[in-house]
Amino acid sequence: MMPYSELIQGDICKDPTGLRVKVEDVDIYDYVHFSVIQNNNSAEDKEKSGQMSHVAFAHRFTKLGNLFDRRKAA
Repeated sequence: MMPYSELIQGDICKDPTGLRVKVEDVDIYDYVHFSVIQNNNSAEDKEKSGQMSHVAFAHRFTKLGNLFDRRKAA
C-alpha cells in the first residue's frame, strides 16, 4: 500500500488490468481525484475522471511515476 505522503498531483498509476490514471488531487477527506489517461478499450477516447478513497486507490493502483517530475539522475 502506498503511504499518503507518496501520492501527489501528477502521479501516473496503473492497475492490474492495464488501466492508467493520473492523480489530479488528494483532498482533505483522503479522496483521490483522478483522470483516466489510457483505457483498455481503445474505442473509448473520451476523457473520464473519478474519485475513490486513498486506501482503495492504494490497494488497486501501482505508482509508475510523476508526470511533472522531469529531473534527471546525477
